[in-house]
Amino acid sequence: MCGIIGYIGSRADEVARYGLKALEYRGYDSAGVFCGGEIVKGVGEVDRILNRIPKGSIISPVIAHTRWATHGGVEDRNAHPHRYGSIVLVHNGTVDIQMDFPALKSDTDTERIAAYIHTQLRTRSMLDVLREMFSDVRGTFSLAIIRIGENDKIYFAKRGTPLVIGIGEEEMFLSSDIIGFLPYTKRYIRLEDGDYGYITQRDYYIYNSGRSVGREVRVFEGSYEIAAKEGYRHFMEKEIHEQVEIVDDIETIDLSEIRDILSNNHIDGIAAGTSYHALLFLRYITKYNITPYLSSEYEYLARDPEYVLAISQSGETIDTIRAAKIGKERGAKIIAITNYLGSTLASIADYVIHMRAGVEIGVAATKTFMAQVLIGYKLADRFNKDEIKRAIKIGLESKLEEIDLDKNIFFVGKGINYPIALEGALKMKEITYLHAEGFAAGEMKHGPLSLFDRNSVTVFIHGNDESYESAMNNYKEIDARGSRIILLDPKRLTDRYFHIAAIVYLQRLAYSTAIRLNRDPDKPRFLAKAVTVE
Repeated sequence: MCGIIGYIGSRADEVARYGLKALEYRGYDSAGVFCGGEIVKGVGEVDRILNRIPKGSIISPVIAHTRWATHGGVEDRNAHPHRYGSIVLVHNGTVDIQMDFPALKSDTDTERIAAYIHTQLRTRSMLDVLREMFSDVRGTFSLAIIRIGENDKIYFAKRGTPLVIGIGEEEMFLSSDIIGFLPYTKRYIRLEDGDYGYITQRDYYIYNSGRSVGREVRVFEGSYEIAAKEGYRHFMEKEIHEQVEIVDDIETIDLSEIRDILSNNHIDGIAAGTSYHALLFLRYITKYNITPYLSSEYEYLARDPEYVLAISQSGETIDTIRAAKIGKERGAKIIAITNYLGSTLASIADYVIHMRAGVEIGVAATKTFMAQVLIGYKLADRFNKDEIKRAIKIGLESKLEEIDLDKNIFFVGKGINYPIALEGALKMKEITYLHAEGFAAGEMKHGPLSLFDRNSVTVFIHGNDESYESAMNNYKEIDARGSRIILLDPKRLTDRYFHIAAIVYLQRLAYSTAIRLNRDPDKPRFLAKAVTVE
């Protein structure tokens, strides 16, 4: 998600430029810098923004930012930093402030934070305002704040999103992660929720609930890539674990208009790969009148739809873009679900649902698929944030069984479990290079059952839904043929949001199998993150 840089010291120009470039990996659509009383910001690449600032002219104190749009579109005025009165700040997270402020210049929640702080400073000190903000402001935030006239401090506050202090010699740093200052110091403090305070050139001051607190000073040992993975072996493993973090952001998406459209019209749905499985899941869970198509096949089957629902994590999937354009040429309005507001698909869509999954580096989709599935739950008005988080954690913590590497691998499910079986098979084949197939359980007698014997292993997804009793017969058929069965059911996982837990379990199963085979799950052969060619 967004990246934050803050610095006080004698190397402001060098550190700010390095820090912004280092945090590009987190994903962004705009960037900006504040120093010397001036804000330079805008949509586009970091280099484009930095090239507008003469070399050597960034002075201390400085705050800088890479933004991933959530509240407010991808526009120059919504880029960070934001200034309101005497307060300039950058922000990672999403908040809800139920107060009115005059003369706001952006559509962001961030500018409202600056307005809140500026307004509260009329009667309270800066530290008191930051302390009270934790009770006055709902949501998540990591903040780096400069108060005009206090050039010896950068204030900070943290709840829910990461923020670290870098400790140097006669210089201090703030960043979303240690990559932002790694060449300059390896000593750092990882701030905890509720922490606020400020840094000066020589020291740092941390408070929590009105009291001064100490935090462990750590020393990082490792490389840039290790730091980016935050202790995980691969980005895929990291992104599987990050899925619990996207739930809060998805809860805030307003889908009322889209829900009304989808529930009252016949919709053509288009998607490819993992996104196609999400489209199928959405069809099952909402019961909307959606006809799902593989994007690459749509041109041969397209009718004259009134609406086309297009799903693509990157927004650059060439087959989906082409299919969406075909729908548009036939007079349809396009509804896009994508993780990138600045993507080609978003630009041609009439309505855009931003997935808010954050940056995903691993080629195999994990948290972007989860975001798509959770949007399905929201559309179906079946979204319980706490229960979903619990289900994700169960999926993360459940004991994994091992796949038999010398056997045929099948994933089987019925009803809403079927698209999850397809996704489980896709994850297994794309990062392990083992042959895996996903089947609808009711199709066993129509051919696939001949494959099931003692030389096969079957992952049977058996959720507590309307297909539960019927699928039991299919389970028995497979068991009778001698196939080893790994059963995923409510007893093994959970009866609340079972399908969420099953998705996470299957991602981990594929990942662990890839590790056993010494594959690189982040970069599977022949595959790319965004499929931009036919």
